Amino acid sequence: MKEAYYFSHDSNARHDPKITAMRGVYGSEGYGWYWILVEMMRESNGYKLDMRSKYAYYAFASQMQCDSEMAHKFIQDCITEFDLFAADATHFWSASLLRRMQERERKSEKARKSAEARWGKKTAPDKGSSESTGNDECDLDANAYADESKNDALKESKVKESKRNKNKLKDSPPKIKFAEFVSLTQVEYDKLISTHSEERTKRMIEILDNYKGANNKKYASDYRAILNWVVKRVEEEERRHGGSSGLPKYQGDSKKGYGGSDRKITRYDQTSNVREFSDEELAGLI
Repeated sequence: MKEAYYFSHDSNARHDPKITAMRGVYGSEGYGWYWILVEMMRESNGYKLDMRSKYAYYAFASQMQCDSEMAHKFIQDCITEFDLFAADATHFWSASLLRRMQERERKSEKARKSAEARWGKKTAPDKGSSESTGNDECDLDANAYADESKNDALKESKVKESKRNKNKLKDSPPKIKFAEFVSLTQVEYDKLISTHSEERTKRMIEILDNYKGANNKKYASDYRAILNWVVKRVEEEERRHGGSSGLPKYQGDSKKGYGGSDRKITRYDQTSNVREFSDEELAGLI
């Protein structure tokens, strides 16, 4: 598998006078073309692009998403007009990229040799000796090499993870808002109805919606939250209310609000017993 390549890219590259001149002619599209070609150079041997084939500009155009004539004109302008690329009879390249990559390779090679010298040591030299000083430098370079390798591996890992996350989002079915704060996929909703009935499902959504709205709570998956604790809450309600998944039916003075201290609620349960609930007990039931 081909390695993931990296190169330094100045965050203010768009302000470079040469690039500014190119953007004045080709706009943001040309800016994108420029970096596409630079990325292609980074992936090529010697960091140069071969233009000898009569179909070379068709290949460049395919990557740039333009026609071959436009690709040819843009590349030639970058060479002759904007001085963004250099060229000879067979190849063209970015002098800036070439310089940066050669410096990176020089440092990497030095660090590699230092690491080999460090790991290949047989005996420890006396302190204060010139050999000790040289090995200390080798240790620093070897550590730098190890850090560079770890950083490259970390970057590559982040790129792969980002791609996996994007693919997951593409493959995920859309979520539907079944309440102000509750969203489920149609498949999740259908599963709840199939397992718990439509009446119980609506009550579960109502409970979760009230809880999230009152507590500013967020879940990665509302469906999992329902399975984790809302189902149990509804089952407890049903045991308290004699098997009904909804709230108990109340009879009393409906004109007075929940804040009325003299409000009494009468509940008729299945045993025909009448019981009055205080505001505190009512809040516990709801």
